[in-house]
Amino acid sequence: MNTSMNMKPLDIDMEDEQETLSFLPEAPVVHIRVPKRKQKLRCCSCRPWIYKSILFMIIFTAVLSFKSYVAIYGYPFQHKEEAVTKWRDLHLDDIGHWCMQPNVTTCECANPLQPMHRHGHKTWTEAHMQNEKLARNIEQDGMKKSPFREMDVVFLGDSITEGWRGTSFGKAVEKKEEIAIVFDQNFDMDKGGEYDGLVLGIAGDKCQNLLWRIQHGEMPKKLKAKVFWLLIGTNDFLKEGLDQCSEEVVFMGIQRIVEEMMIQKPDATIVINGLLPRSDIGRGNDGRLYEIGTKTVMNAIDAVNIQLEEYCDEHDELEYFDASKIFISTDSNLGKGKYAKFIPKDFMNDSLHPTARAYSYWAKAITEKLETIINGKLTIDRL
Repeated sequence: MNTSMNMKPLDIDMEDEQETLSFLPEAPVVHIRVPKRKQKLRCCSCRPWIYKSILFMIIFTAVLSFKSYVAIYGYPFQHKEEAVTKWRDLHLDDIGHWCMQPNVTTCECANPLQPMHRHGHKTWTEAHMQNEKLARNIEQDGMKKSPFREMDVVFLGDSITEGWRGTSFGKAVEKKEEIAIVFDQNFDMDKGGEYDGLVLGIAGDKCQNLLWRIQHGEMPKKLKAKVFWLLIGTNDFLKEGLDQCSEEVVFMGIQRIVEEMMIQKPDATIVINGLLPRSDIGRGNDGRLYEIGTKTVMNAIDAVNIQLEEYCDEHDELEYFDASKIFISTDSNLGKGKYAKFIPKDFMNDSLHPTARAYSYWAKAITEKLETIINGKLTIDRL
C-alpha cells in the first residue's frame, strides 16, 4: 500500500503570512504570575536617624567654626568697644607726655591699656595660632607632649623673644637657625638643656599686641610654669612709619601686661627682662647709644628700666633682670663716660636684634637667674 501522500506546494501569500500559517496547531497559552521581588528601600526617608545625625554634624561644625571665628576676630556685628582710659590703678591721665622727644607735643601712640590684635599683617594671625597650640602643649602634628612635663620657663615678647625659636612671624628663618640651637642647648631637656622652656613671641609686637594675645589663648589655664619671662616694649618706642612714644607710655603698657599675668598665673614668678640696648643714632654703623644734646632711644630705655626695677622691688612675685651689660661695650674714641658706650656688631648687627653669639651669652645669664629662683631644682624629673 502506498501510504505516501501527494504533496502539493503551498500557495503562500507573503502579504498575509499569519493567515497562511493558520493551519498550524496553536500552542496553548499559559499565564504564569511571577511574584514581584520586594526591593530594599534605599531612600534616607525610611531612616530618620540618618537625617538627625547629619543635622547634628552640621550644627556641631557651625558652632565650632563660630567659636573659632570669635576667638580670633571677636563677635560679628558688635559695637566697637569704648577706649579704655583706666584699669585698676593705671590711668591714661597720669601720662604727662606722650611723645619721646620733649619738644614734640603731637604724636599718635597706641593706648597702653587697650588690647590690640594685628590680624591681616603678614602672617601674624598664623603665628598667634601657632603660639596657642604651643601654649596648650601641642606639637605641630597635633600630638600632645607628655602631660607630666611642666615648663620651667615661658618666654613672652616680640621678635627678640621669637628669635629663640629661629622664626619670624611663625616662619623659619635660615639666618636664625643658630639661635634656635642655642635655645635647645639651654632650654630643652630632651636636647641637653638644663631647663625646659617655651617661646611665645611674635615679631613687631608692641605691649598692646602681647596683652591681646595672652587674653586670647596664649596663656591658658593648663599652661604651667615656674617662671614667666617677659621682654616687651622696644617696638613701642620706635617702629617704622609710627610716632615715637614716651617712656611713660611704654612703662604703663608693660605694667598692664604684668598685672594681667599676675591675675592669670598667681603662683608663678614673673621675671621682667629690662629692655635691651638699642641704637637709633648709630644703627648699622658704629652702634653709638648716646649723643650730647640729643635724647636718644637709649635714654628712654634707661628711664623705663629704672622704673621697671623699682616696680619689681614693690612686688614679691616679680623679679627684675638686667641684661644690658651683655650687649654693651665702650670705645673711648666715641666719647667719655656713657658717650663711649656702643653695641658691637657681633652682638647686634643691626643695633637691635641679638646675634647667635649674643643669645648664647644671654642664655647663660638667664639659666643662672633661673637657678636662683628655682633653687637648682628642676620642675620635674627627666622622663
